[in-house]
Amino acid sequence: MTELENYLHNECRGKQNAVTSLILERRFRCRGTEIRSMVNDLRCVGVPICSGRKGYYYADSIEDVTGTVANLESRIKKMREAQKGLLNKMKIKEDEK
Repeated sequence: MTELENYLHNECRGKQNAVTSLILERRFRCRGTEIRSMVNDLRCVGVPICSGRKGYYYADSIEDVTGTVANLESRIKKMREAQKGLLNKMKIKEDEK
């Protein structure tokens, strides 16, 4: 168990105990990008780290996980739309040459 996983599991269990990225940054002496990367790595191996308006927390229920998964799916959709927009603009620029 990583230090971050252990902390969230023991100190931030459930949505009501969410902790902000800023608090985690101070606690682990790192930047927000590093926190996001560590959270992503934990999620990739199945650790139920969730997030919401109040920050990150260790899932207390399947509803916590499904809510976070729905949020991730929404973000993926928006990123794909941005990607398509950029690629379409590049295609238009290529066609103008």
